[in-house]
Amino acid sequence: MPPSSMRPSRLSPAFVSLRTKMLVLFCLMITVPFLLSGAITYSKYSSRAAKDAQAYSDQLAEQVAINLERYVRELERITLSLYYDDNALNILTRHSGAFRTGNYLTSDESSKMNQLISSAIYERTEVAGVFIFALDGSLFSNLQETGRSNWLPPENEWMRQAEADDGGLTILPPAASPNYLTDPPQVASIARLIKNPYTNAKLGFVKVDLTSSGFERILSSVQITENSTLYIFNRNGDVIYPFESGGGTGALPVNDSRTLVSERETDYGGLRIVGIIPRSDLQKNARELISFILWISLASLLAAYLISVLASNQLVKPIRSLYMKMKRVQNGELSERAPILTNDEIGLLTAGFNGMVSQLDKNIKEIYELGIREKQAELSALQSQINPHFLYNTLESISMAAGRDRHDELSRVISSLGKLLRYTVNRQESKVTLREELDFVENYLSIQSFRLEDRLRTDIRVDFSHESVLVPKLLLQPLVENAIEHGMDSRPLTLTLTTKADDQDLLIRIEDDGRGIAPERLRRIESMLAEAEPIRAPSAEDAAAPSGKKEKGFALRNIHRRLQILYGDAYGLSLDKSRTQGAAMHVRIPFQWEESQQ
Repeated sequence: MPPSSMRPSRLSPAFVSLRTKMLVLFCLMITVPFLLSGAITYSKYSSRAAKDAQAYSDQLAEQVAINLERYVRELERITLSLYYDDNALNILTRHSGAFRTGNYLTSDESSKMNQLISSAIYERTEVAGVFIFALDGSLFSNLQETGRSNWLPPENEWMRQAEADDGGLTILPPAASPNYLTDPPQVASIARLIKNPYTNAKLGFVKVDLTSSGFERILSSVQITENSTLYIFNRNGDVIYPFESGGGTGALPVNDSRTLVSERETDYGGLRIVGIIPRSDLQKNARELISFILWISLASLLAAYLISVLASNQLVKPIRSLYMKMKRVQNGELSERAPILTNDEIGLLTAGFNGMVSQLDKNIKEIYELGIREKQAELSALQSQINPHFLYNTLESISMAAGRDRHDELSRVISSLGKLLRYTVNRQESKVTLREELDFVENYLSIQSFRLEDRLRTDIRVDFSHESVLVPKLLLQPLVENAIEHGMDSRPLTLTLTTKADDQDLLIRIEDDGRGIAPERLRRIESMLAEAEPIRAPSAEDAAAPSGKKEKGFALRNIHRRLQILYGDAYGLSLDKSRTQGAAMHVRIPFQWEESQQ
């Protein structure tokens, strides 16, 4: 008996032993209180830590904003110093003509500008350089050896922003300044459009380049947690600090499940300070607390497991023995019987199990053997369905050919008829290769071509790799015969047989260009294929019907049911209803090979 006969029709819930249930019960009784108290403690502690960190972060951000605003005002005085020096304003006025390259700066002009700048940045070690841009392209700075004396508009796009600020303070993000002759540093800058204080006419621009040291003095000591980060943005959203951000514009996270964010903005300069604290830092201490609780719970769990094992062993042992016997029976070993180890309800259950298995073994053998005999009878009935009219017509054709001295054709037809009958009578195999079935069909078509002469043309196109696929014996000939019988009219008939792979299935298509199938007959055939009646051999009345039409109808249904018996309801015959001329039928079977045949 196959093991599959003992399998349930649908998946049942997973088996859980009594021992497992007892272990789970003891473990839950001990660990749930610990886990519950740990979760509450962790939640309360994390929430309080987050609130304290948020308040502390807000206070620090407020203090940083005050210090940063003071620092910006101090740096702004450098850019305003030009307005208090008449020499500087006069020099810029002289150089306010049309822009040109290669301007010449006199030593007197350079000396006066350098003196002004040097006095303004005295003891400002964070200032990398101060540059004053004249409108004619001249460039003054405190860097006599390393600074350029001319500037180019394409290299100073920031001037557009300074002009838009109309003389107000412009804070620029970190960038490599092009106004240095060698090794341009990465600097943040403050800039301003310079105007004539009397006429309000543009005179040039001033730009102060700053290293990160000034910002670091204000921000380096500000760290709330180990992984917290502080950012400074200008009013355009560009990152001013830290310099590693490259001055780009980026969306920073807001308060969510992963980060806690504090934000403040300076009253002057429009700088925005954003502090970001990972919540994982705030939850570090809480995790350590919950880890301690989990270790206690684990120790309790192990103790409960050892006690449960000792307590449940005697109860579970006879049940496990019965379970192992049931597994053997499930695998098809119906001769197994379970020993009765206890004189209690488990013993009664074991005795009932033994009686049930004995009766089950008897019933299954009877039902299984009966089913095998029925299927063998059904398949034998299929192999008997050779249309006697075909044999009569063939013999009549042979007689007529003999009368016309067609000896070669007569020999070929007799040989084909002998192969056809030999293949039909041999019932040792229920499945053959597609190549063998095609040889049988070709012999049948050879006889039909002899009868019909040039009225029948055939085209068999089968992929070489499909020829070794196993198919039910006598599968294709009834379909080919059906196509010839119902497709033939006064015109020549072309019969085509092709194969195609469809995932794990083989599709065999038999089509013709004959007179097609009338809608009423098409519906009748589909209804017949859908009927769930068992396979039947043709009756005497079917055989006596004109041209065997009733037999043909039942032959199609029998082939369809035969395929479903062998492979399942997903397989069988189907009609192509999209045909406008002729008829086509598909056979779907799974791929099976010689070594997989049972």
